[in-house]
Amino acid sequence: MRKIALCAEISPTAIYRHYNDKEALFHVILKKGFTMLMNYLKPALKGETALERFKLSVQYYLDFMIEQPKYCELIFIKNESRDELASHEELRAYSKTTFDFDTQRIQECMDSGDLKQDSASEVSLLLLSTYVGFFSLYVSGLLPRSEAQLKELYWKSMNRIFEGLNT
Repeated sequence: MRKIALCAEISPTAIYRHYNDKEALFHVILKKGFTMLMNYLKPALKGETALERFKLSVQYYLDFMIEQPKYCELIFIKNESRDELASHEELRAYSKTTFDFDTQRIQECMDSGDLKQDSASEVSLLLLSTYVGFFSLYVSGLLPRSEAQLKELYWKSMNRIFEGLNT
């Protein structure tokens, strides 16, 4: 808490006035990350077709990754987050909201015939794994640092997945 207070330029006592311990503060930050991700994804619902809504959500994951890398790392990469999600039902509910959003977009595309019939939740897991893997490679410096090159590579990867889901 002292390190956090130092970074925030406040006293540790000030933090304890609002949070009982470091875990409580961590939970608030983690929930904020998932809420922010949902705020990125929700505008995808404005798409006119199921496929457009799906592709917009895929785009908004990339936007989140580029614009909110610290939250992206927190909710998808950090071991501490994984441990907290595994042991706290309330945090899992926040995580499940984004997963369910993706699964619903995929199921809509399957229902409309834009994607072949499959398990929407398993396809959602495949895409989530792709997002997280892509982000991990990005933050580790193994992907282009130019935003234009990064977006081009992301869409090439996603289009390969879309092709596989359409056959």
